[in-house]
Amino acid sequence: MNRTTAECVICGGSDNHLVDRQPEDYEYFIKPKSPLKVYHCRTCGCEFVYPRPSVEELTSFYPLHYHTYNDDHGLIAATLVAMRSKARARFFNQLIKTRPIHLFDVGAGDCRHFNDMSKYGDFDFAGVEIKPEMVEAAARRGYRVELGTIEDLDISSYENRFDIVTMYQLVEHVLDPQLLFRKAFSLLKPGGYVTGQLPSMDCIERRVFGRYWAGYHYPRHIQMVSPKALSALIKQSGFSRVEVKSALHLHAAQSAQNFLIGKLGYRAKMTHGKTPLYSSLLLLAAPFCLLEHAVGKGGMMNFIALKP
Repeated sequence: MNRTTAECVICGGSDNHLVDRQPEDYEYFIKPKSPLKVYHCRTCGCEFVYPRPSVEELTSFYPLHYHTYNDDHGLIAATLVAMRSKARARFFNQLIKTRPIHLFDVGAGDCRHFNDMSKYGDFDFAGVEIKPEMVEAAARRGYRVELGTIEDLDISSYENRFDIVTMYQLVEHVLDPQLLFRKAFSLLKPGGYVTGQLPSMDCIERRVFGRYWAGYHYPRHIQMVSPKALSALIKQSGFSRVEVKSALHLHAAQSAQNFLIGKLGYRAKMTHGKTPLYSSLLLLAAPFCLLEHAVGKGGMMNFIALKP
């Protein structure tokens, strides 16, 4: 059956058709108990998996050696991560003038990035995380992070408390993106901002690499979003001054690795989803990523919006 009666998780459209692509995990080689079928929404151009996995299934897709749960990324990647934390902290300092800056992070992991950002500003952090082991690691670092999903979290004690809600590499992972942004709106003070980053379906990289595009990141990415659809989703949640822009990111390095593994059969010992070639691929991908970003078609997009 090539059609589903399920509504698109991004726009709510019902004109959804099965994508002729068998997704695979080229990084951690996880196979869901029941294969997740990918559908394309003809209304907004986004893709999503259906049936939707349960919270328990979704949690099982993230092994403890998942790359965001570990520090050992190699010298080049570690340098880029440190630069990113510094840049984000400076951006938040410019955005919010009161101190401390109250920040809620959806998908907080073990909160090592909180430590990094604290070097460059006065922050009061909170968040939510789906993986129990990461919540425990966050507690050891001195941060209180709620266990579970943002969709299921009781936010009554958190409403109107935060200056910023962050969702970096998050929207594509959640079970209910519409509820995600509604809850972010409730968490924020008037005049607060929601901001984040996620893969963009409207990119040169996806056209070049096809099924090996790193943005698919099956089975952890359970929807893939276009810039236009993301902007509409955020606006319908009550936000104003919505900006969605191409982000400079060496995303194509992962796509190239996926191609080597999935198409050419390259096999090597993997560390946190990366082969020994990954640092070299980062360098090789840089000119390509600079070019696609320059024309506004990068593999990643940033977004920011204001709660009036």
